[in-house]
Amino acid sequence: MSTSQIRSKRKAAGSRAGSGSGSGGHDKGGKLLVSFRSKDGLLGVTRSTVRKLAAELHLKETQVVHFALRRLADSVLPGYEPDDGPLTDEQLATVRRLAGRQEIHSVSSTLL
Repeated sequence: MSTSQIRSKRKAAGSRAGSGSGSGGHDKGGKLLVSFRSKDGLLGVTRSTVRKLAAELHLKETQVVHFALRRLADSVLPGYEPDDGPLTDEQLATVRRLAGRQEIHSVSSTLL
């Protein structure tokens, strides 16, 4: 098979794998073609490694990939939307005025 035939097949497979709503990766339930590495490294793993993980975790291979991506997303992406930054002096004064003075009461336990 020639190089151009291989490229054509890859391109066709990529367009099938990415088909969905066509919203640039925001489609629900879209597919992604994953190419495994010939050896494990920082930016990829072998199919054998995924199989071993699946066996160890009692998951399907697809679930292993989703599990790994979820853990990566949790460690890289922020868990909340960024706010508007620090409060202005006027906003702080308003908060303090509305909060008023709170009396602190001691708490005693009735369990002992």
